[in-house]
Amino acid sequence: MMNEVSDVVLPFYLTGEGATAPRIRGRIARLHHAQDAILSRHDYPDIVAGLCAETMALTSVLSSMMSFEGVFTVQAKGDGAVKTLMSDMTQDGDMRCYAAFGDDEMLQSAYQGPALLPRLAGSGYMAFTVDHQVTKRRYQGIVELDGPHLGDAATAWYKNSEQLSTLVMTIAEKTADGWVSSALLLQQIAVSGGKNDEDDLYKQPEELDAESLDLWHTAMTLCSSVKTDELLDKNLPLADLVYRLFNSLGPHIQPTRPITDKCRCSPQKVEVMLDGLSEEQRASLADDNGQLVVSCEFCKTDRTFDLTAL
Repeated sequence: MMNEVSDVVLPFYLTGEGATAPRIRGRIARLHHAQDAILSRHDYPDIVAGLCAETMALTSVLSSMMSFEGVFTVQAKGDGAVKTLMSDMTQDGDMRCYAAFGDDEMLQSAYQGPALLPRLAGSGYMAFTVDHQVTKRRYQGIVELDGPHLGDAATAWYKNSEQLSTLVMTIAEKTADGWVSSALLLQQIAVSGGKNDEDDLYKQPEELDAESLDLWHTAMTLCSSVKTDELLDKNLPLADLVYRLFNSLGPHIQPTRPITDKCRCSPQKVEVMLDGLSEEQRASLADDNGQLVVSCEFCKTDRTFDLTAL
């Protein structure tokens, strides 16, 4: 049994008792050290940091549902106190995140009661984007921020775009050891020819039989029994939690996928950006000594360039 505890996504699927063909695909993630390192550089208020932590957990499970070479991005835009939530992850598991929000008075005004998404972000939308590195193509889906939690938007996205019954749960908590978050995703699939083949996991279901529907309802019931402490327990391996929840439904565990704190910014990328500006624009950004400081919004790294050398 796998012993990874945090900063990983664990893919799994459920077949039902005595069967071999996948009927439900699942993903469960827990983030701790990598995520806490990202958040510590920003020093966000806890209200905002908690939403960022949930966004990163959501990004990790959604990206692991796709096959791509490039970057998967989750971005929420709202007209409330929290204006932007953005997290992205590469196919290798390199993650980054940032948020834009109003002043403390706006945040405190929004936070009069449960920390529900509408209270903090207001009305707006959430975009799910895949940027393929090789083909240079972009695929994007957009849904309204309709629901109390980030997972509700992801559930709506799958329902609208792929007509798949999907459940997405996200949760985050600040502990003595830093921020911990988790996400759990279940998605109904059809039995395709009775083969236990990874390719079958991504075939579009045409029709679901009564047995598959019954399995789905059972899985939903079992999923609702999961406790917050279980999802966030850094000492509880995710594989153990999957077996604990779905042992009667034929769980099959697949290799974990690591998540790392790694930004994609570089001096070369900044130079390309600056080259795209006019001399007047660069001069307006430089200080009295002709130094131009560029700060990465994601990793907060400052890079200084001499205006005369550009």
